[in-house]
Amino acid sequence: MYKNLYQNISQSCCLINVFLEDENISKGTGFCFLPTGEILTAAHVVTSRLPIIRDDVNDPDVKIYAKFPNIPVLEYKIDFCAITIEVEAFKEPIQLDLAVLKPANSLLSPLKSLTACVNPPSLGEEVFMAGFSDDLELPFLIDKIIDKKYNGATEFLEAMKTGYLADMTGPLIKRAVVGNTSRIHASNSESLVECDVIYLDNNMHSGASGGPVVNSEGYAVGIITQRAMTNASQEDAPNLRVPSGAAIAISLQPLMYVMDKRTKDISLLASQ
Repeated sequence: MYKNLYQNISQSCCLINVFLEDENISKGTGFCFLPTGEILTAAHVVTSRLPIIRDDVNDPDVKIYAKFPNIPVLEYKIDFCAITIEVEAFKEPIQLDLAVLKPANSLLSPLKSLTACVNPPSLGEEVFMAGFSDDLELPFLIDKIIDKKYNGATEFLEAMKTGYLADMTGPLIKRAVVGNTSRIHASNSESLVECDVIYLDNNMHSGASGGPVVNSEGYAVGIITQRAMTNASQEDAPNLRVPSGAAIAISLQPLMYVMDKRTKDISLLASQ
């Protein structure tokens, strides 16, 4: 029933690897939302941590690579990373875990993409979420048992570092139902951002952050940001928290803020 939908999701998702010199500092999932190659992902996938620090975003030594299934590795650069709004009533700024990446070089051909929809999914709606989760393993764990002395082993392991898992497995796609939604209004004298925080009644593990939440019509309606955690405190571990079996996503309404900011920046440049 959903064969074409699953194929579209799989082809539009990419495995993101972030390097600082030779060190792989972060990895996660993203998805193409424009045929010209722009990617949506979680901001913490790009910087490897939250809250987002501007020095991380602007570090010229960081390299970002995206691997779509059956397409050579592409280098990307940050177009927009995290929405941060200072709200007078809060001790800390509000940060929305969303980033837009753009190709570092012109693409030879359009990429398969998921159309982004800023209307959030409804409570009780069935959706699909996808990502390169730690659930995924290569058959026979060949990346772990390969003999490094074997001819070609070094090249294989280097290719795996830049995302060739995407070719060998593709993303994991799961069904879920929206079990809870909460609307966020963050505003100050200069900006207003609205966003829905979405709880999904299925879990995705590490590596799936930044992956899409897709409705039954094939539109991307959210981004996976984290696993939901619940308190499991014990006498000898009072702060223990464990995964609850749900995933948390944010809606794509903040894209309107990003687009508006881009328009203002362009207008400002045109007036100078």
